[in-house]
Amino acid sequence: MKFIRAARRQGKRALAGHRREAAALLLLWGMMWGLVSLADRGAYRLAGFPPGGSPSWEAAAVTAITLALREVLLAPLGAGASAWFAALAGGWTRPVTTIFWAYGNRVWLRSLGVRLTTGFLTGAVTLIPLAGEGFSLWLLRERLAALPPRDRELALAGAGAAALLWLLVSRAYAQRFAMARFLLGPDYGYSAAKAIDLSVAYTRGYRWRLVGLELSFLPWFAACLLILPALWVLPWYASCRAKSFVFLCRRAGRISAQIQRETPREVCRRSVRV
Repeated sequence: MKFIRAARRQGKRALAGHRREAAALLLLWGMMWGLVSLADRGAYRLAGFPPGGSPSWEAAAVTAITLALREVLLAPLGAGASAWFAALAGGWTRPVTTIFWAYGNRVWLRSLGVRLTTGFLTGAVTLIPLAGEGFSLWLLRERLAALPPRDRELALAGAGAAALLWLLVSRAYAQRFAMARFLLGPDYGYSAAKAIDLSVAYTRGYRWRLVGLELSFLPWFAACLLILPALWVLPWYASCRAKSFVFLCRRAGRISAQIQRETPREVCRRSVRV
């Protein structure tokens, strides 16, 4: 709880005076996401497969291509946004256009590598056990149907509780990679593989606390359904994650003495490997 309270408090403090820039960055992200979504729909229409049409191999191929393009186009946004919030957590700011920073260099490929690798691992850990549970319930459907109503409801409730528990465990597993995109930033410049390895090392012992930080924002995320609160909640959450990143880096002793001595302007001007 101490970690969560400190992250929320320091994240809000870092964001003070920079909410407009953070909201503008969020709006840029949303605009890019919307443009890519429009491109997806356009690809379907050009291929002659309107959304919601009957499934076919051709439609599946178009879906796979559009999903791949979506990842290629949107992955750098995460690296750019992480770089902006990491600077904010460090006590200085970068221009809002930093969100497009990763598009102009090799970080594009690094961010894509991080996104695909971590997405595959977390997806496999999350979905394979859930698919196994669903398949087991399907195999036992006749026996479940033969149970008394009360016993059947208890069995299904137990299966649902097990699924929810596994989702929580898999979310803790996903925190292994929570710092990888930050480590791609201009102040660090690590490769995708090195960023993932360091993220796994840095978050050891703090993964459940990071899950607790996410859960503490659930009521606020619910308020984001009203759209306007998202302009306040999402930047605050991102700032909290960035503050957690800075804390875990310092805890691991990986922040170089040179970065600590230099001014923010000097750090911004060059890439520093730590």
